[in-house]
Amino acid sequence: MWPWFRSTHRRWHRVAGRVYVFAGVVPAGLAGLVVGVTSVFGPLSQVSAVLLVSLWLATTTLGYRRGRQRRFVEHREWMIRSYALTASTITNRVWAPLAVVLLEPKIDTLFGGSEIAYGFTVAGLSAWLGWVLPLVVVEAWLIRDRSKRRVSAGRAGAAERGAPTATAPPSGRARGGAATTTPRP
Repeated sequence: MWPWFRSTHRRWHRVAGRVYVFAGVVPAGLAGLVVGVTSVFGPLSQVSAVLLVSLWLATTTLGYRRGRQRRFVEHREWMIRSYALTASTITNRVWAPLAVVLLEPKIDTLFGGSEIAYGFTVAGLSAWLGWVLPLVVVEAWLIRDRSKRRVSAGRAGAAERGAPTATAPPSGRARGGAATTTPRP
């Protein structure tokens, strides 16, 4: 996660990665499956927990395997996803109080006075929002990062070939104001 550390201390990066995978994610993930299946917060939370743990184990495994295969760009992306899922425990703690504040005044109307339905709803919302939103944000960031790398690589390739690297104006219009017909990358 920290490029300077990774490039400067490769050995310690590998050690920290193995500790994260084998002493952190794998045992916590296996325990999380049990907790998810036996959750007392209803089926919505159970499904969320089992899916979260399954994705956490899968992204971590894929990240570890890509690192072993020396496919470091993919390794980095999978491990970023894994870490976002790891941090879901923290973000879950943000959504639960927010759901309580927003939904408590509606216990009598929305939940028909049922504290149990209210509690299951708060737990379900925080369980899903805790990992889905961070994962969506990470995916958007990774897509943007990939696009930047492609543009950067395209410019570097054009510079090596001696081709001009100027691009069309952002509005898609030529200098005279007429629309350009050339597709932009």
